[in-house]
Amino acid sequence: MMSKIKALPWQFGLSLASLLFLLCFSYTPARAASDPPIPSGDVRIHYFRPDGNYSGWAIYTWNAHPTPGWCQGEVQITGTDSFGVYFDVPVDPTLSGDLGFIINNCPAGGIKDPGPDQHLNIATYNEAWVIHADATVFTTQPTPQQIANAILSIQEVYWLDRTRLAIKPQYAQTGATYALITSLAGALNLTNTGVTGGTQLPLTAGGTLTQDELMRYPQLASYSVLQVPSSVELDTIKQALKGEIALSIVGQNGMLQYAAGIQAAGVLDDLYYYPGKLGVVFNEKSYPVRIKLWAPTAQSVSLLLFDHESDTVPSATIPMQENNGVWVANGTSDWIGKYYLYSLSVWVPIDAAVDTNVTTDPYSIDIAVNGTKSRITDLDAKATKPPGWDQSTSPSLRSFSDMSLYELHIRDFSVNDLTVPPAHRGMYEAFADQNSDGMRHLRDLAKSGLKAVHIMPSFHFASVNEDKSTWKTAGDLSQYPPDGTQQQAAVAAIQGSDAYNWGYDPVHYMAPQGSYAMVPEHRVREYRTMVMGLHKAGLRVVQDIVFNHTSAYGEGPNSNLDEVVPGYYHRLDANGNLETGSCCPDTASEHRMMEKLMIDTLVLNAREYKIDGFRFDIMSFHFLYNMRHIQAALRALTPEKDGVDGSKIYIYGEGWNFGDTVNNQIGPHAGQLDLYGYGIGTFNDRIRDGIRGGSPFTDERVQGFATGLLTDPSDYTNQNPPQGGQLGQLLQYSDWIRIGLTGNLRDYSFTNSAGVTVTGAQVDYNGQPAGYTAAPIEAVNYCSVHDNQDLFDAVQLKSSFNDSIAARARRQVLAMSLVLLGQGVPFFQAGDDMLRSKDMDQNSYDSGDWFNKIDWSGKTANWGIGLPIASQNGGQWPIMTPLLSNSAYTPQPQNIAYSSDAFREFMQIRYSSGLFRMPTFGEVQQNLTFLNAGPNQISGLIVMKLDANGADYGNYQHILVIFNATNQQLTFTDASLQGLHLHLHPVQQSSSDMLTRQSTFKSKQGAATVAALTTAVFVSEVK
Repeated sequence: MMSKIKALPWQFGLSLASLLFLLCFSYTPARAASDPPIPSGDVRIHYFRPDGNYSGWAIYTWNAHPTPGWCQGEVQITGTDSFGVYFDVPVDPTLSGDLGFIINNCPAGGIKDPGPDQHLNIATYNEAWVIHADATVFTTQPTPQQIANAILSIQEVYWLDRTRLAIKPQYAQTGATYALITSLAGALNLTNTGVTGGTQLPLTAGGTLTQDELMRYPQLASYSVLQVPSSVELDTIKQALKGEIALSIVGQNGMLQYAAGIQAAGVLDDLYYYPGKLGVVFNEKSYPVRIKLWAPTAQSVSLLLFDHESDTVPSATIPMQENNGVWVANGTSDWIGKYYLYSLSVWVPIDAAVDTNVTTDPYSIDIAVNGTKSRITDLDAKATKPPGWDQSTSPSLRSFSDMSLYELHIRDFSVNDLTVPPAHRGMYEAFADQNSDGMRHLRDLAKSGLKAVHIMPSFHFASVNEDKSTWKTAGDLSQYPPDGTQQQAAVAAIQGSDAYNWGYDPVHYMAPQGSYAMVPEHRVREYRTMVMGLHKAGLRVVQDIVFNHTSAYGEGPNSNLDEVVPGYYHRLDANGNLETGSCCPDTASEHRMMEKLMIDTLVLNAREYKIDGFRFDIMSFHFLYNMRHIQAALRALTPEKDGVDGSKIYIYGEGWNFGDTVNNQIGPHAGQLDLYGYGIGTFNDRIRDGIRGGSPFTDERVQGFATGLLTDPSDYTNQNPPQGGQLGQLLQYSDWIRIGLTGNLRDYSFTNSAGVTVTGAQVDYNGQPAGYTAAPIEAVNYCSVHDNQDLFDAVQLKSSFNDSIAARARRQVLAMSLVLLGQGVPFFQAGDDMLRSKDMDQNSYDSGDWFNKIDWSGKTANWGIGLPIASQNGGQWPIMTPLLSNSAYTPQPQNIAYSSDAFREFMQIRYSSGLFRMPTFGEVQQNLTFLNAGPNQISGLIVMKLDANGADYGNYQHILVIFNATNQQLTFTDASLQGLHLHLHPVQQSSSDMLTRQSTFKSKQGAATVAALTTAVFVSEVK
């Protein structure tokens, strides 16, 4: 690489000559002696802006120096030095060895520079340097060359298609000369008069973006447009995209005014979108095997073929041939079963060099242990199928209105089940053991009505070593006290070396995870064994898909996407820095080939693994057009053509409004409110918060409808009453729950707690509309999921100390009944029905088997096994210890049996009448009403009435559901109930719970009597 000196935007007021003088003559390579010393106990963060404008800039910090809040109490500029300005941050090394920080400008709207979170290891360094728009944290003072290179690497220019580029409007100048400068070798250099060392492509100012471009990139609406003249040949453009590219703006005075790097994903989509098959392709164009890679920016690609998984030297190196961005190697049938890698020569912007990348195939359908190589596997081969696979079918589903979901981690399911053969525990094969405690439990749930098991991430992820010989275990920790710290210490000591992780760190989307396979070489067959076992038990199978981010980026391990097409598959901000709003490298589904990877993965899983649904992690980081295209691709699958009915594949996910896509700032995202009418489900946090109380962002002890707010307040609630008082908060929660019971319908009209007729959208949920769906199937109602505390642990934390374990179990059942008996799609974490605990671990993704295991025998609930992992929960230990140390709060087998029986009973009730599963807004509005409404309602009591109104919903003409969350038996009377001849539902007439069986209804008075902490269902048959 030749050296570069970066030009500055002309509006900064510095000519290139001034910048050169500044960098080469005024700049001090090390901290000058005159620079102020760093105060003891402080860390100094230096900050350089080439425009010299530091007004409003401050630093937000966390970990070693917690800032009170965003734009609150932030560290202001301490002083100036030879580099720019600096912030002296007082730190406490005992809090963390890490100082997290974001340089930001609150007066300018909270903008960040450069954007991504930045970190400094204060155990090693007490000083760092940051350059405007560069995400690098320098731990030695940058040289003038580093400053220049950093500024030049800012990718502020968007090349959107073969004819148009978009630049920030302030950079456009009357009379300026615009050009793209390109170099295959990366030989670009800067002078006062322009960018040299490459081929120049002239540009002209003018033009507009297309409507499609404005939809995909609304943030560019104010940008100016530059055009590539039609005289520039297409081959010249394609050649330019294989090397270094920069934009140059030279003013009328002949001096370079601006230069910047390029984001080229748009033009790559325009020129190179490929709708065909990628990866290993069989029997195409008379070739038994073809291997195809989309890598339009690569300068050359070779296929490295290995005979065996362990080989370090390829048995053959085959140059691949390019056809419009797709590189192809044609092979013979003896390639099947062998392994391969790609070797690419490709320009890598973050390295500013042409690198040779050796990497796996992003389209790998099978892999070596830990994904070190891709494998050529025929998914139609007999060896990849368990006996009976071809004849196995999914359980039928009448409509999405009948869907119900049970979220399950593969290892959690069987690792603690002594009725499973030892070799199968924690593995796919455990689902074939139909007589194990776990499979019997799932089969019983299916008989009660449960429709599907949601499998947490099960395709290749980075966090668990697939080589079982490396695994460590914490062993039996039962000798330690229930509130001991020893258990979590033992688990923490082997984190990263055990067999456990949730797996939200994907590497290969199309290859099953090998740590769940007894023999990773047989991962395909064993995965199919799992699916077939669940189907045999009467349950459909949903995959948890993590498309919103990858585990790695750049040139590091597991970065196959970025090593194949650097900078394409991941989302970059306006400066070209990687977005990490999901916690990890965010993918860019606005780019067409990333969307294609998603669609191809889903179609493969539906066809080849008979998957019946997909749950999208942070679905809101994708866009409405992505989801529409995914729906179309899945619905096109037919039993005759594909062996599956794509019209019955249910799609749902997290629709939270935050991060990269917040408020549709970079496109119409797949968020809760935006998906109205799409028939796609989103998790309903409104009913969750109403049932439990608080939110994942409030104190864990905040009470809700089912956990005792007002009706049985805890010491914490009495000492920290909610704004508006307990009654006001409970009434608001009750309205959130009522809307949730309708399927969270936006337009459903009812009387709210103030006595006013409102729609679901007019009920406030923390500044958002509570109701947002068009049809009930768009609401996934839940009160427990793998994230945060599970339901039982929330009940433990929130309930009054006076509540016995029997009362706490009843609260759990009451909460689950609100989910099971509402419209929409009910969702539960596996084991909720058995009072499953993680000992209050709020984030057990890496907490090992000890905290995550499930006891399907019903003898224990996994409670009282030690304080949870300190790194995730240490700050909450003081409120957890009194609970864990009190044996009175430990669930007994009879409590677990009560909860499990009640869960199945409510499931049976749900599927006894179509009135609990109405498909349309119109039906719900007509047939579902709430009694006990308005300001004078009995607090802690929700009364829901369902009426067939002459339509055929099954045996029952009227249904009355009473949710009594109070600590006393209540009799509810309403004139509209008189003469309905209701009686307790037949399932509850024979309930295992005596208090439920004692519920009564007097028709003449229209009065229902229900025990404390009880949900009762009364029905009258169709005459």
